[in-house]
Amino acid sequence: MPALAYLLTFSTYGAHLPGSEKGSVDAQHCVPGSPLLAPNPSREAWWRAHLKERPWKLDLEARRITLETIQCVCAHRAWIAHAIHVRTNHVHAVISGEVAPERILSDCKAYATRAFRRASPGTQRRRYWADHGSTRYLWNEVSLRAAIDYVLHAQGERMACYPDSE
Repeated sequence: MPALAYLLTFSTYGAHLPGSEKGSVDAQHCVPGSPLLAPNPSREAWWRAHLKERPWKLDLEARRITLETIQCVCAHRAWIAHAIHVRTNHVHAVISGEVAPERILSDCKAYATRAFRRASPGTQRRRYWADHGSTRYLWNEVSLRAAIDYVLHAQGERMACYPDSE
């Protein structure tokens, strides 16, 4: 039985490095509710030194492009976008679809990348997004409503959101 929906989270390239002050996860610290890894400045410095490009942040226009692109991908694929919030360095989306959440995540990132390249053809950037992302399964209406509330109301100042009127 497929999940009712998925809470997807993905970050911009270089935004959340292992060892950062905000904490990070690894294979042993990725279960929801488990503690984050403690900050480790030398680990973060190692990862920063090995970035292939400058970290990417989403400005107002890039957030708008990302939001509109995710909405278009969902419409094109007949997925349901329950909630989307595009921040400066990450995206949260609650989406239902008859495919694996990794496919939804991958398509959202790929289509947004193509949209950025169309909007700024002279940009030489290769990476806009961090590898992978988080795919949380939402099995019932309670978890779906909680995820929508989290995406729309627990992120601080609202930025590029769908639905916008909540």
